[in-house]
Amino acid sequence: METEKAILGRRSVRDYVDKKVPDDAVRQLLSAGAMAPSAMDAQPCRFIVITNRDKINELSDKVKARLGAFGFGARMLERMKVKEDVIFYGAPLLIFIVADEGDWAPIDCALAAQNMMLRAYGMGLGSCFIGFATALRDDRDTLRSIGIKDSQKLYCPLIFGYPKKWPEPKSREPTVQKTVD
Repeated sequence: METEKAILGRRSVRDYVDKKVPDDAVRQLLSAGAMAPSAMDAQPCRFIVITNRDKINELSDKVKARLGAFGFGARMLERMKVKEDVIFYGAPLLIFIVADEGDWAPIDCALAAQNMMLRAYGMGLGSCFIGFATALRDDRDTLRSIGIKDSQKLYCPLIFGYPKKWPEPKSREPTVQKTVD
Protein backbone atom coordinates (compact mmCIF):
# COMPACT_ATOMS: atom_id res chain seq x y z
CA MET A 1 0.00 0.00 0.00
CA GLU A 2 1.18 3.51 -0.73
CA THR A 3 2.58 5.18 2.40
CA GLU A 4 0.52 8.36 2.03
CA LYS A 5 -2.70 6.36 1.63
CA ALA A 6 -1.94 4.39 4.81
CA ILE A 7 -1.13 7.50 6.83
CA LEU A 8 -4.20 9.41 5.65
CA GLY A 9 -6.60 6.45 5.73
CA ARG A 10 -5.81 4.61 8.95
CA ARG A 11 -8.27 5.34 11.74
CA SER A 12 -8.91 3.90 15.18
CA VAL A 13 -11.48 1.13 14.85
CA ARG A 14 -13.69 0.25 17.82
CA ASP A 15 -16.22 -2.11 16.24
CA TYR A 16 -15.17 -5.54 14.95
CA VAL A 17 -16.76 -8.56 13.31
CA ASP A 18 -16.37 -11.87 15.11
CA LYS A 19 -13.64 -13.28 12.89
CA LYS A 20 -10.21 -14.58 13.89
CA VAL A 21 -7.16 -12.78 12.54
CA PRO A 22 -5.16 -15.47 10.67
CA ASP A 23 -1.80 -16.53 12.09
CA ASP A 24 0.01 -15.30 8.97
CA ALA A 25 -1.49 -11.83 9.42
CA VAL A 26 -0.39 -11.81 13.08
CA ARG A 27 3.15 -12.69 11.97
CA GLN A 28 3.08 -9.81 9.48
CA LEU A 29 2.00 -7.38 12.20
CA LEU A 30 4.75 -8.58 14.52
CA SER A 31 7.32 -8.29 11.73
CA ALA A 32 6.22 -4.71 11.09
CA GLY A 33 6.68 -3.94 14.78
CA ALA A 34 10.10 -5.57 14.83
CA MET A 35 11.20 -3.43 11.88
CA ALA A 36 10.56 -0.18 13.75
CA PRO A 37 13.56 1.98 14.56
CA SER A 38 14.77 2.12 18.15
CA ALA A 39 17.30 4.19 20.07
CA MET A 40 20.80 2.87 19.40
CA ASP A 41 19.11 -0.03 17.58
CA ALA A 42 18.50 -1.68 20.97
CA GLN A 43 15.24 -3.30 19.74
CA PRO A 44 13.77 -3.52 23.28
CA CYS A 45 10.17 -4.27 22.27
CA ARG A 46 8.60 -7.60 23.13
CA PHE A 47 5.13 -8.64 22.04
CA ILE A 48 2.46 -10.42 24.08
CA VAL A 49 -0.13 -11.86 21.67
CA ILE A 50 -3.56 -12.68 23.10
CA THR A 51 -6.28 -14.30 21.00
CA ASN A 52 -8.19 -16.14 23.71
CA ARG A 53 -11.58 -14.42 24.04
CA ASP A 54 -11.99 -15.40 27.71
CA LYS A 55 -8.57 -13.93 28.56
CA ILE A 56 -9.32 -10.71 26.64
CA ASN A 57 -12.64 -10.37 28.52
CA GLU A 58 -10.88 -11.04 31.83
CA LEU A 59 -8.31 -8.34 31.06
CA SER A 60 -11.11 -5.95 30.06
CA ASP A 61 -12.83 -6.53 33.42
CA LYS A 62 -9.55 -5.94 35.28
CA VAL A 63 -9.00 -2.66 33.43
CA LYS A 64 -12.56 -1.52 34.19
CA ALA A 65 -12.06 -2.31 37.89
CA ARG A 66 -8.82 -0.31 38.02
CA LEU A 67 -10.12 2.77 36.18
CA GLY A 68 -12.14 3.91 39.18
CA ALA A 69 -8.90 4.88 40.89
CA PHE A 70 -8.02 7.30 38.09
CA GLY A 71 -10.64 9.92 39.00
CA PHE A 72 -12.85 9.62 35.93
CA GLY A 73 -16.27 11.26 36.02
CA ALA A 74 -19.49 9.48 36.97
CA ARG A 75 -20.55 8.97 33.34
CA MET A 76 -17.33 7.15 32.49
CA LEU A 77 -17.43 5.07 35.66
CA GLU A 78 -21.03 4.08 34.93
CA ARG A 79 -19.97 2.92 31.45
CA MET A 80 -17.33 0.70 33.03
CA LYS A 81 -19.99 -1.23 34.99
CA VAL A 82 -21.48 -2.87 31.90
CA LYS A 83 -20.77 -6.52 31.24
CA GLU A 84 -19.67 -5.95 27.63
CA ASP A 85 -16.04 -5.52 26.65
CA VAL A 86 -15.93 -1.71 26.44
CA ILE A 87 -12.14 -1.70 26.77
CA PHE A 88 -11.04 -3.94 23.88
CA TYR A 89 -14.29 -3.58 21.88
CA GLY A 90 -14.65 -7.29 21.14
CA ALA A 91 -11.50 -7.31 19.00
CA PRO A 92 -10.24 -10.83 18.30
CA LEU A 93 -6.56 -9.88 18.67
CA LEU A 94 -4.87 -8.02 21.50
CA ILE A 95 -1.15 -7.32 21.41
CA PHE A 96 0.69 -5.74 24.32
CA ILE A 97 4.02 -4.16 23.46
CA VAL A 98 6.29 -4.32 26.48
CA ALA A 99 9.93 -3.52 27.22
CA ASP A 100 12.32 -3.25 30.10
CA GLU A 101 12.06 0.25 31.54
CA GLY A 102 14.49 2.68 29.99
CA ASP A 103 14.74 6.25 28.82
CA TRP A 104 13.78 5.42 25.25
CA ALA A 105 11.49 2.42 25.77
CA PRO A 106 8.19 4.37 25.55
CA ILE A 107 9.25 5.93 22.26
CA ASP A 108 10.64 2.69 20.85
CA CYS A 109 7.41 0.85 21.67
CA ALA A 110 5.28 3.66 20.20
CA LEU A 111 7.25 3.47 16.95
CA ALA A 112 6.65 -0.28 16.81
CA ALA A 113 2.93 0.29 17.50
CA GLN A 114 2.59 2.80 14.65
CA ASN A 115 4.32 0.40 12.23
CA MET A 116 1.91 -2.35 13.27
CA MET A 117 -1.20 -0.18 12.94
CA LEU A 118 -0.17 1.05 9.49
CA ARG A 119 0.60 -2.51 8.39
CA ALA A 120 -2.78 -3.64 9.70
CA TYR A 121 -4.53 -1.00 7.62
CA GLY A 122 -2.66 -2.16 4.55
CA MET A 123 -3.95 -5.70 5.17
CA GLY A 124 -7.57 -4.59 5.64
CA LEU A 125 -7.46 -4.89 9.43
CA GLY A 126 -8.63 -2.25 11.86
CA SER A 127 -6.59 -1.29 14.89
CA CYS A 128 -6.72 0.93 17.95
CA PHE A 129 -4.29 1.95 20.66
CA ILE A 130 -6.07 1.29 23.99
CA GLY A 131 -4.58 3.75 26.47
CA PHE A 132 -6.99 2.70 29.23
CA ALA A 133 -5.33 -0.74 29.30
CA THR A 134 -2.15 0.80 30.69
CA ALA A 135 -4.09 0.80 33.98
CA LEU A 136 -2.82 -2.77 34.27
CA ARG A 137 0.79 -1.59 34.66
CA ASP A 138 0.70 -1.94 38.45
CA ASP A 139 -1.17 -5.26 38.47
CA ARG A 140 1.90 -7.49 38.50
CA ASP A 141 -0.06 -10.70 39.08
CA THR A 142 -2.17 -10.13 35.97
CA LEU A 143 0.86 -9.14 33.92
CA ARG A 144 2.76 -12.24 35.06
CA SER A 145 -0.24 -14.40 34.11
CA ILE A 146 0.18 -13.36 30.46
CA GLY A 147 3.96 -13.66 30.36
CA ILE A 148 5.11 -10.13 31.17
CA LYS A 149 8.26 -10.20 33.26
CA ASP A 150 8.63 -8.12 36.42
CA SER A 151 11.41 -6.14 34.73
CA GLN A 152 9.08 -5.15 31.90
CA LYS A 153 6.52 -2.39 31.60
CA LEU A 154 3.39 -2.33 29.44
CA TYR A 155 3.69 0.59 27.03
CA CYS A 156 1.38 -0.03 24.07
CA PRO A 157 -1.85 -2.05 24.26
CA LEU A 158 -3.17 -2.57 20.71
CA ILE A 159 -6.26 -4.27 19.31
CA PHE A 160 -6.72 -5.62 15.79
CA GLY A 161 -9.51 -7.20 13.80
CA TYR A 162 -11.81 -6.92 10.84
CA PRO A 163 -13.88 -3.73 11.11
CA LYS A 164 -17.65 -3.78 10.95
CA LYS A 165 -17.19 -0.41 9.24
CA TRP A 166 -14.34 2.04 8.71
CA PRO A 167 -14.62 5.36 10.53
CA GLU A 168 -14.75 8.37 8.23
CA PRO A 169 -11.46 10.26 7.97
CA LYS A 170 -11.44 13.63 9.68
CA SER A 171 -9.82 16.65 8.10
CA ARG A 172 -6.81 17.72 10.11
CA GLU A 173 -4.44 20.57 9.57
CA PRO A 174 -1.07 20.82 11.31
CA THR A 175 -0.83 23.35 14.10
CA VAL A 176 2.48 25.14 13.83
CA GLN A 177 3.27 26.81 17.10
CA LYS A 178 6.31 28.62 15.83
CA THR A 179 8.74 28.51 12.96
CA VAL A 180 12.32 29.29 13.88
CA ASP A 181 14.46 30.44 10.96
